[in-house]
Amino acid sequence: MRKYAFYMFSCTLAFGQLISSAQTAEISQKRAIESLPPIIASGLQAYKDKGPDEAVRAWIKGSALDGNKDALTQANNMRQFQDFYGAYRSFEVISTRNISSKTQVIYMVLEYDKGPIFAKFIIYRPDKDWIMVNFKFNTKEDVILPTAVHTE
Repeated sequence: MRKYAFYMFSCTLAFGQLISSAQTAEISQKRAIESLPPIIASGLQAYKDKGPDEAVRAWIKGSALDGNKDALTQANNMRQFQDFYGAYRSFEVISTRNISSKTQVIYMVLEYDKGPIFAKFIIYRPDKDWIMVNFKFNTKEDVILPTAVHTE
């Protein structure tokens, strides 16, 4: 009976720690997304909730790329990443660089079930809201990340 009680206590404790760990990760991801410029955050949330097409639409909304068919081909690349690496899970900001008071470059890693995708977003703030200028994804970090990040 004691062994059974100990076993049940251990299982309950392990399950509680598992839930706590998942909740901590969720809170951490929520804080990370809140720290991003809204144009990038909205696309990442759309990607997680609705898929690549909606992510790209969210990213290019209001920019010079809005309505551009070539920009929407990025959704095809993202589908290929999912075919290769599995489902998109989360992201992590690698580096943020202010080019000027109105231009910013954000380097990220998008985490999937079976591997990472590296991303570069160039955003611009002509007024109060950020708009997307360019974005690029690749499985090879040296194609996306600046040399300074590689040597750290």
